[in-house]
Amino acid sequence: MKFTELTKEEFDAFAITHPLCNFWQTSNMAQMREAKGFSTYYVGIKDESGKIIAGSMLSVLPIFMNGTLVQALRGPLLDYKDEEQVTFFHEHLNAFLKKKNCIYLHIDPYVPYVPHDLDGNVVEGDFDNRDVVSLLKKLGYRHEGFTRGIDLSREPRWIYTIPLKGKTPEELMKQFERKTVRSIKKAQKYNVQVHELSRDQIEIYEKVLKQTGERRGFQGRDDEYHHRLYDAFHDAGYVKFLNATIDLDDYKKDLMDDLQKQEAIVETSKKRLEKQESPKIQKKMDLAQEQVNQLKKKLEEADQMIQEDGQVLDLASGIFFTYGKEVLCLMSGVYEKYMRFAAPYAMHWKMMNYCIEHGMERYNLYGTSGIFDEGAPDYGVYLFKKGFQGEVVELIGDFEYIVDTKKYKIYNTLRKIKHSLQK
Repeated sequence: MKFTELTKEEFDAFAITHPLCNFWQTSNMAQMREAKGFSTYYVGIKDESGKIIAGSMLSVLPIFMNGTLVQALRGPLLDYKDEEQVTFFHEHLNAFLKKKNCIYLHIDPYVPYVPHDLDGNVVEGDFDNRDVVSLLKKLGYRHEGFTRGIDLSREPRWIYTIPLKGKTPEELMKQFERKTVRSIKKAQKYNVQVHELSRDQIEIYEKVLKQTGERRGFQGRDDEYHHRLYDAFHDAGYVKFLNATIDLDDYKKDLMDDLQKQEAIVETSKKRLEKQESPKIQKKMDLAQEQVNQLKKKLEEADQMIQEDGQVLDLASGIFFTYGKEVLCLMSGVYEKYMRFAAPYAMHWKMMNYCIEHGMERYNLYGTSGIFDEGAPDYGVYLFKKGFQGEVVELIGDFEYIVDTKKYKIYNTLRKIKHSLQK
């Protein structure tokens, strides 16, 4: 085996075929990092035939006394069950890092820890990567803990995925909870449309996310970030900014059709009741009349929405990465007053079908808190994700490896002092 620097082209060709491939470990993400002042490098291991068998994109940022922080975002891409490979990579990476004046290295491998059920309980499964954590600790990495909760300063340790390999859309729909199926069909009935936004239309997504952030208590990224992300990933076909809309004229036509059907039931029932009393027919008429009242109210509300917001409404938006073996929804939002149209379900169902059509193995709804009771900060969002009956994935977590002990101690002390002064 040989540890070596790789070209961008070499790394990308290797990374997209690796079992742990993810969009953070790409030259596209390197472009994003470079725009923020990082230097980037590609390193890897080649076997005797010259084939790349392991690698990582590294982001390097000056932080203190000419020393640097080095990050392997969602990496490195290794066979973590191969102790020889992991050890070889680590030892040679350490030598490489010293040449880059690295103070410490941060990694958060895209490796699941142990299987869980949908309530977060550990269960028996076809993998167990506790030994991977033990190996990294043995090599000198400090594990930052089996954390739970939401920390917007780093990528989530708990995610929610939906396996799709070998499934048809019909088979997939059958596994969903009934409420989820009803919501998908509601969006279809209302003819909610999902469109891809161009670069010039990203503001539409940002407006939705801003309103969602205000409602849920988080602050999204700025417009510069979203444009950089689009520029780095879109032309390669790795990202889509999606927006769900509804034409209220079409919506009103659907309501009118339903109204006419229910009014016809009421009239028919009245005539039958005039001839003969029947509790069954009376109940049918009462239910139809209730529907008539609700539909008339919805028509009035639709007219009001047209008057206030126009005929075509933006309902929900999201960022979807389409890289490697998965589609990943990085972030999405919905206007609260338009939740009745079930637009998020329309977006996710469209992209799940995209996954299946393109032979991708899973759909990733991404971060959860890892807290599964009603006190969780994201409990409502988790119930939404749970409705798709996927899988809770706990990743092995974040690790630090200290390369320059002296500088790290000074840097860490000063960082703690700074944080205490900011409180």
